[in-house]
Amino acid sequence: MKKLKLNDPRMKRVLCVLGLFFVLTGASTKTGYKSFPDALPTTEGQLIYEEMGCVMCHGPQGMGDGFLADGLNPKPRKFTSYDEMNRIPYQSMYSAIKKGIPYSGMPAFNLSDKQIDDVIAYIKTFLTENYITINTCVDTPQVVSLDNIDIKGGFKIESDKEDFVSTSVKAGKLTLIPNFRKLIKIFNKKQTGLVRVHINLTKGEKDKKRYLAIIALRIKNCFH
Repeated sequence: MKKLKLNDPRMKRVLCVLGLFFVLTGASTKTGYKSFPDALPTTEGQLIYEEMGCVMCHGPQGMGDGFLADGLNPKPRKFTSYDEMNRIPYQSMYSAIKKGIPYSGMPAFNLSDKQIDDVIAYIKTFLTENYITINTCVDTPQVVSLDNIDIKGGFKIESDKEDFVSTSVKAGKLTLIPNFRKLIKIFNKKQTGLVRVHINLTKGEKDKKRYLAIIALRIKNCFH
């Protein structure tokens, strides 16, 4: 293979592109910028959901209509229902997967925290295709592009921990700012280095309400 010399015009173009790349990546070290990813055909969460037999009760589309569902009481949770899923915090879903639910058909699964995160992320996609997980530090705001979201006609921002993260929308971008003082107190009080906050973009009222997007914000204590 012929090597390029430094004075070769092609090498100059390569160096120019590399230089631009490092300038752009280095310019955004404090405030993260994200976009909702295109849907992948297969994710780790989907593989676990299918291989662990979740489809037998909850169904392949999360509608609670698996072939074992009719024989269960209580019935499997319907992951496509806004009303049902809106009442369930992340920790309840985590506990149900990790420890099971007594007096129901929900067994415990021997999964790691990451695997449970992956499964919950996949379950959330039954409500909307626009789901994103963002890891950030307690002192680092994040900006999320809403270009792929149908926000015409207005929408609402809902959070399961409103005191932990403030939100604002401008020019088609959603800014998420962690509440530094509040979160540091939580980190110290609970002796933890991670807090999860789920932010939902919704449209409609009551029975016609639907998710436009779900953001799972994993806030880390990077000073710990």
